Amino acid sequence: MRAVAAPSRVVSVHGARCRHAARASRFCARARRFDTPDEEDSAKFELTRRAQLGALLLSHICARPGPALAEPTTECFFDIAVEGEPLGRVLIEVDESTLAGKRFVQLCRGVGGLSYRRTVLDSIEVSESDESEIYLKNSGVAGFVTPGTQTPVDIVGGPSAERLVSELETQTTKHDDGGLVSIIVRRNPDDPEPEPKARLVSVRGKFETVYDPPPPPPNGTSFVITLQAAPELDATNVIVGKVVGGFDVLKEISQLPTVKDNTNSPFFAVAKSIGDKRALVAEQAFRKPFKKVQFMKVGVTEAPTSSE
Repeated sequence: MRAVAAPSRVVSVHGARCRHAARASRFCARARRFDTPDEEDSAKFELTRRAQLGALLLSHICARPGPALAEPTTECFFDIAVEGEPLGRVLIEVDESTLAGKRFVQLCRGVGGLSYRRTVLDSIEVSESDESEIYLKNSGVAGFVTPGTQTPVDIVGGPSAERLVSELETQTTKHDDGGLVSIIVRRNPDDPEPEPKARLVSVRGKFETVYDPPPPPPNGTSFVITLQAAPELDATNVIVGKVVGGFDVLKEISQLPTVKDNTNSPFFAVAKSIGDKRALVAEQAFRKPFKKVQFMKVGVTEAPTSSE
């Protein structure tokens, strides 16, 4: 016997109410032929009055909305490898009721050759107080074109994170636990706006200062997976789902050695001020795992079919 899902039952009950209301309305219409008790006896007039009241009541019930249906969720997966060696699969349940959720699922499915496949783990962020791991950060996709071409890809939300910011501003859920997945949609508003980077270059035997453009804002594809509560992400990230499988994989990744953040070193500060490329490269690698962590395969798990 085939199981019937709850939403279908809600629809059928609501439909039954409407059918009863329609029948009562037809009955009421027939009864209106008796305009006054002078035309027929008082019993028929009473029947008319009851029919009218019944039709009114049932129409009111039918007009009331039924119980709200649950928002659709989709289970996505990441098959992760470390230095090319398979490590395991992480399962994520994504809420597609938001624009950010739809965008995340689309990049898991892949569209126009664009997806999270082959993207890498950007960093393992740690707490400054106790050096405990807070979250893992994926770099996302660099641009909204088919890889290797200049063909634009039409992605949910458009080729920027602008439309996702409104969802961030109305978001009520918080980064209050581990296993949450969220998309980075803007820089922290409490941080100063990045400025062009100054560096010294040699031009015809003389040092001159040149300015590199500041880094672009988040494009709404980079995401994080929390390992513990991370309230600092509430101002920048839209939560799209939660991890439902592969916690052991995340734990193993979080224990990988990373490049130490050497920002406070006076030697690094001097090297950066003179435009030493080694300092710039080192800065980009802060908190990045020494071993390459790559999302080798991504996708959406197929829902199991119901059996007789």
